[in-house]
This record gives sequence, structure tokens and C-alpha cells, in this order.
Amino acid sequence: MSENLKFENIYCVGRNFAGHAKELGNKIPTSPLIFQKSNSAVNINETIEIPSNKTIEHELEVVLLIGKEGVPKTREEAHTFISGFSIGLDLTDRHLQTELKKKGMPWFASKTFKGSAVIDANFIHECPQEFYLMVNQKIRQEGNLKDMIFSFEDIILHLSKTVDFKKGDIIFTGTPEGVEALERGDQIEMGFNNYPPKKLVVI
Repeated sequence: MSENLKFENIYCVGRNFAGHAKELGNKIPTSPLIFQKSNSAVNINETIEIPSNKTIEHELEVVLLIGKEGVPKTREEAHTFISGFSIGLDLTDRHLQTELKKKGMPWFASKTFKGSAVIDANFIHECPQEFYLMVNQKIRQEGNLKDMIFSFEDIILHLSKTVDFKKGDIIFTGTPEGVEALERGDQIEMGFNNYPPKKLVVI
């Protein structure tokens, strides 16, 4: 499904795994916490460029590809809007995010910079239960769909209260615990268990 992909809006869900919320000292939300990245943040390459003088942390996430336009009304209909599943990294300028949160300001600047929406463009039709991130051949993050606070359908229905979906929209669905800073030279492997991984290098 990687050919002729044209991404539109990028929606992201924060604190969708209890373990991650706790590791950052955040409360567990009662409804999906939504933020966005700019379309220009998409990175489907094999490299991750770290901005100078920044502490950039990885957040491993399942990424949904929206395959049709409109607004779903039911959970069953919401599922039909998903045309593919993949893996991505929501890269975050953690120090900046912390400062913005202290001031009660939006996170946008800490989430949107060149290449901060890392995506494996090889979307698949069914979503495996488990996914992982390895850095320098060591496991950094492991996720299981059963640990998500809000399901894919929950997220889509929540978003549909605010937006009309476009074909090519993508949704980052939240990260499990284990986020850490990336360093130049890091070798990254991410993917679903029993599927070919996406490999990248940090430069």
C-alpha cells in the first residue's frame, strides 16, 4: 500500500496507554486527548534528523490510514474508515513541551518540526496485536493493543465530532511506556511482531 500515498491531516492521540501517562506524571484521560502535526512533518525516509541543541524523544505508535471521506456515526462504520495500519514515531521536543505545558500553551511547536512524524509507508490490511521499537538492537518500547485506553474506533468517533475525514488522513494512536531521547548514530528498528520491520538511522 506504499505506492501513490498522499497524506492529508495528521491527528495524534496523547496518553492512550496508562503506563506512558504515568511515566510522564500525567493523569489518565477520560476521553481521547487530540493534537496535530503539520503535513510537512511527515518522514517516510530511512533517516531521522535530530535538530541541533534539542532533546528529541521517540514515541512508538500504531498509525491508521483513513481511506474515505466523511463522518462515521457508529463503531462499525468507524472501522470501515480505516484502510491500513502501520507503525510510526511521534518525535517530541520534550523540554519544549514541558515548558509549553507549564504555561498552559498548546504543544504544537514541540510536536511539529522537520521529520517529526516518522511513518513506515508500507501499510497493511490487518493490525497485529503487538508492536515494538528497538534502538541499537535493544528493545526500548513494546506495545499491545489490549493496553490502549481508547480503541481505534473510539478515537475515530471522537475525532468525527470535530472534523470531516479526508482520504489520506493519518492518525497516530498513542504510545506505550518507555520513551527516551534519541542520539545521532542510533540504529532503529520498529514494526509489528512477525512482520518485516522498518529500519532507520538517526543523523
